[in-house]
Amino acid sequence: MASRGVDSFSRAHSAPSTTLSSDSLQANINRLSLESDINILLLGQTGVGKTTFINAFGNYLTYNSLGSALKGEIITLIPASFHVMNPKTFQSTKITVGIPNSNEHYDDHGQSNTQGCQSYKFIFRNRSLRLIDAPGIGDTRGLEQDAKNFEHILAYISQYEYLNGICILLKPNEERLNILFRFCIKELLTHLHVSARENIMFIFTNSRSTFYAPGATAPQLRILLDDLRMTTRVDVPFSGENTFCLDNEVFRFLAAYKHGMAFPSEQIRNYAESWNVSANEYIRLLSHIANCKPHEVQDTLSINEAQQLIRKLGRPMSEVTRLINKNIELAKQYEEQVRNSSSSERERMEAMPQKSARFVSLRYPCTVCTSDKCTRIIMVDDEVKVEYASECHRNCRLRKVEQEVINNPALLYCSAIDRTKGNRIEMKTYSETEKNSTSIVL
Repeated sequence: MASRGVDSFSRAHSAPSTTLSSDSLQANINRLSLESDINILLLGQTGVGKTTFINAFGNYLTYNSLGSALKGEIITLIPASFHVMNPKTFQSTKITVGIPNSNEHYDDHGQSNTQGCQSYKFIFRNRSLRLIDAPGIGDTRGLEQDAKNFEHILAYISQYEYLNGICILLKPNEERLNILFRFCIKELLTHLHVSARENIMFIFTNSRSTFYAPGATAPQLRILLDDLRMTTRVDVPFSGENTFCLDNEVFRFLAAYKHGMAFPSEQIRNYAESWNVSANEYIRLLSHIANCKPHEVQDTLSINEAQQLIRKLGRPMSEVTRLINKNIELAKQYEEQVRNSSSSERERMEAMPQKSARFVSLRYPCTVCTSDKCTRIIMVDDEVKVEYASECHRNCRLRKVEQEVINNPALLYCSAIDRTKGNRIEMKTYSETEKNSTSIVL
């Protein structure tokens, strides 16, 4: 079984399912031993080209050559927008392809494009090859958004039993090991189980400028992986077998050509060569993935659950520390009182006061609303606490989700939430399906 759930969170994120054919790429894919579905997760820095990678893949599957693609309709699975400059007049022309949707902010200048995970499914001999597009690492909105994106990715892939390939997309011209580059790679590898090392592939995009080689990024990546091996003893392979160099700019060329822009014959020949090289790299990539043992998603989820558990320990430990400090303070006050009391007063003194705590198990987990309208401030043992007066979903038991996390992306799986809008639905709507639903502890 390929998955335990749907391919997306909502209708706005519905996964295109397309049966495509090509005498070249698909013919080679058909030779692979596809005994089950193939799931491929795409990860990488914001702006590295994951969207173009998927769009180009659809066209490589559909057409045998660039010449055939120029005569047919362009395949656009994800909406995209970019500018092309005329080399003679230096005038910029905006090219837009695809149907806009809420998951791709391709027209927001300076903002990361992909907002949430989305899968794209291709059918081969009644089997599915699924490309899972994830938000980019190094989000323009900061590290806090990156953390949310990783939570979203983990929640999304939890619906699948396994991943066949974990593709890390890189640009081939990173000449310096900058902080963002280090963060992106280390953050990616931190969230993966050690057993996923054999399923990791490095894909270098825009590599036509580096003669279809990893370029200046390769030695920097090797330094980073060597450092990772020294500090964590995890040896992630980086060799010709799991490294693939292609250039999907041919998709942009195809979009510009369909937009009516003219190109000299020499440029068309160059892009035709790029098409052939990239299509062959896709074949090699899929052949390598098909020969890898699938990575059990549960392994990666388990290590992240352990990290969540460690983070959860911080709160009870701080509560215990606060309680100990309070009792120490009460003991000092009592000691001072005893010293300043006479013998007769000491005999009448009560026992030394102390505060104690006990563990109380909640009756059930639930999804609650943190809006000011649905909460109120109360006093408990002279301490200010927040009471959640509105319980959106009682007995809410969505698995593998960290408790007490606001705006967790997995909330969209809760039967109390409208998946298309992200808002709470009426009590009557979700109570009728409560027995068969999974939900979240927030």
